[in-house]
Amino acid sequence: MRVFIGLDGGGTGCRAQAELFDGRRTDILTGGAANIASDPEGAMREIDALLARVLALLPKGATPEPVIVMGLAGAVETGAATCLRTTVPHAGLMVCGDIEIALQGALGADDGIVLAVGTGSVMASRIEGYMRRLGGYGLALGDEGSGAWLGRAALRASLQARDGLGPDGPLVQAVWQHFGGLEDMIGFAARARPAEYAILAPLVLDHDRAHCPVAGRILDQGCAYFLRAIRALQPDKGGLPVAPMGSLGAPLLHRIQAQGATGLRAVAPKGSALDGALSLARHCAGQSGGRP
Repeated sequence: MRVFIGLDGGGTGCRAQAELFDGRRTDILTGGAANIASDPEGAMREIDALLARVLALLPKGATPEPVIVMGLAGAVETGAATCLRTTVPHAGLMVCGDIEIALQGALGADDGIVLAVGTGSVMASRIEGYMRRLGGYGLALGDEGSGAWLGRAALRASLQARDGLGPDGPLVQAVWQHFGGLEDMIGFAARARPAEYAILAPLVLDHDRAHCPVAGRILDQGCAYFLRAIRALQPDKGGLPVAPMGSLGAPLLHRIQAQGATGLRAVAPKGSALDGALSLARHCAGQSGGRP
């Protein structure tokens, strides 16, 4: 019996699920952070442990060599995909970026644009089978508008307010209340990974809803970047639908629309990134399925 396994790994956590030939799926299992670019050793530990748990769910008689598709943040641009193929002990393995499985899950066979925003951010379009990707370079060089970027921006705004170089506001007060003092904030920044910065992103969103100008300015900067990227991904005639993915994709896309962006057609994703990984696994095996 042929088995397909999809794994979606990012800076906050990873998820995996198996699908049998007849379409039945196991429960979705979750693991810890699996950003292969920022923490390769930790990501490999999480991936190995999660795969072992998924394989333990498979019924007797399933193929010993499942078809596995992993969509991992940072896998393609860092060269980690090549390394994974040689270290993961499964012949039927395909490693791709997280945006590739997000595109497949959100759009199925259709053309369109995906705005994927969680701990990090990346966007891509697919037109007649051709994918064009923007962003996704990690917090040090990009990930504009992402949860990690929003959290770091909140810290920067709080320091600027402390120095009298920027406005004060409820978000700034909430950040200082969270950290307690300058020493704690500086210590946090010295050791924090992107997922830890992203924990602060809800503060920015909550205070924007309460009309805090500092939070609004931070979100304006992130949304302006996303709008430029969406327009860059649109063909000359425009009209491609935009599907949000990730924990922050939908609220940020809604904010862009609410600010009066013209020609932006938002659509609900057809499925999750994990659905996309399983769909690609079936495609690799030459099988078709009824889900994205």
